[in-house]
Amino acid sequence: MVNLPRDPWQTVKTYHGLKADLVISALQKEIRRGNSDNAALLAYEMALTSPALEDYLWQRLMIISVEDIGFGAPQAPVLINALVQMLARFDRGVAERKLFAVHAVRYLCSCRKDRSSDEMINYFMYATEHEGLRPVIPDYAVDMHTADGQAMGRGRAHFWAEGAQINPAWEERDRQYHERLSALLAAGEWD
Repeated sequence: MVNLPRDPWQTVKTYHGLKADLVISALQKEIRRGNSDNAALLAYEMALTSPALEDYLWQRLMIISVEDIGFGAPQAPVLINALVQMLARFDRGVAERKLFAVHAVRYLCSCRKDRSSDEMINYFMYATEHEGLRPVIPDYAVDMHTADGQAMGRGRAHFWAEGAQINPAWEERDRQYHERLSALLAAGEWD
């Protein structure tokens, strides 16, 4: 059995008498499934209930944009954050505030979904605790920017040959300065 800390929303009722924790849970599951009508209605219920639940709605939408949308629509967090910033310009009494929430929910419902970042972090949480998983420091990271790299005498030549490698590289990138730096390094003029 999963033992999670008590959610403070478990003791709150929404404007129309629904359990707030169930509304919050249903909102996320409906967005995951693309059920925009009920998801938008759940968001409206949260925004209608109280300023605190409206604020929590926006926190959940920000999380959903990363946790459930992820690489399915990488621009989703940017759009949700833009709506949050726009919303901040409106007084709590302005009815149109709820329009922002409905729009955000409809957008998130329409997005392709990808939970791989959440799956990754959950695996890391388990594996670091139970399997001894630890990050690896690759040799190419030990460069002139680190104490160990400096002690090994690694300078600019090593950095540009190893530390500055990119993958995948943009094939059309401007390479003129890379070539100039490479020529300086090859001539021994810059290290």
